[in-house]
Amino acid sequence: MPAASSPRRYTRHQSIWLADDGWGVELIDQTALPAQCVVRRLASVGDVLGSIIGGVARGPGLVSVLAAYGLALAARRDPDIVPVMTAWHALAATDPRCPRLRGVLDRMREVLDVTPPMERAQRAYMEADAIAIEELASNLAIGRHAMGLLRRVGAGGGDGKPQTVLLASEPGWLSSVGWGAASAGLFLAQEQVDLRRATGGVLGDDIAPPQVVTIGALAAWEMVEAGIPHSPCDLEGALDLVSRGVVERLFVAALRASARGDVMASTGIGELARAARSAGIPLHVCLPASAINWQALGPATITASGMDILPLALISSFITDRGPVAAEAEALLDRFPDHEPLSYGELPAANDA
Repeated sequence: MPAASSPRRYTRHQSIWLADDGWGVELIDQTALPAQCVVRRLASVGDVLGSIIGGVARGPGLVSVLAAYGLALAARRDPDIVPVMTAWHALAATDPRCPRLRGVLDRMREVLDVTPPMERAQRAYMEADAIAIEELASNLAIGRHAMGLLRRVGAGGGDGKPQTVLLASEPGWLSSVGWGAASAGLFLAQEQVDLRRATGGVLGDDIAPPQVVTIGALAAWEMVEAGIPHSPCDLEGALDLVSRGVVERLFVAALRASARGDVMASTGIGELARAARSAGIPLHVCLPASAINWQALGPATITASGMDILPLALISSFITDRGPVAAEAEALLDRFPDHEPLSYGELPAANDA
């Protein structure tokens, strides 16, 4: 188990950062939450692998960035390309089908392959820092695009009461470098509310926060940490709320997706999605571009044991870092023309694997 650091200040909504010495990696231990917030210090690629395998770090966004720093730690210990690539293969083996992890590792390898050994560690840290910043920016962009939906929900219905959204992701910013794809919009909306109150302004319907329902202890902890009023529940309770039409919208974070728009999500989300479809409640999938496997044209190549697959028929829209996208394979490809695996006419039918 990596060493526990002494308590320190961390950036709000951020789960991983470089230590004060500039080379160690520190992150919040998810296995200790919600009972206590423990910060772990990682000093080797072995520590990184142990954190991933042991569940200290969970979530494709966080694990991918952590893997980049793992290569930097490996290069710091021995800059020769052979031990660095040994670390590369060990990190890749933790989740061979994860497009975000493989994309980050391939990017790091391309950089380190052409870097002289004496400069390899420094260059690895620079690239890992850049990847972490891009992950943060991606989640923030998704959050800003989601705020339009949250404003309409928060404005309330005919009775003037704020409406209810279900954050069907466990957790949010803890499982990414920061902010969280599905939770960023809520955090941004709450910060607007906090700013308006701090400056003596009057809250208007355009920024009135919705009522939030969370699933799972870590998502609830995140809401408490951000000062967002919420109602925690389990999957059974969430299904009941959806079936009774109490929830207005569902927000889900995609763990990974195919080029056609099939989405892998956490266990239980598939049942929620089917209930939402039956009740006529929109389900919005928050989808970073890095989570899409552009070579996967169906669910068979993105599945993982114990996870659920959401077909396009259950999704109302995607919220990507490039903006909202209709739940159509062609629309997703149109939004990302730089990632076109096949011509549109060659896309498989919706029931093809």
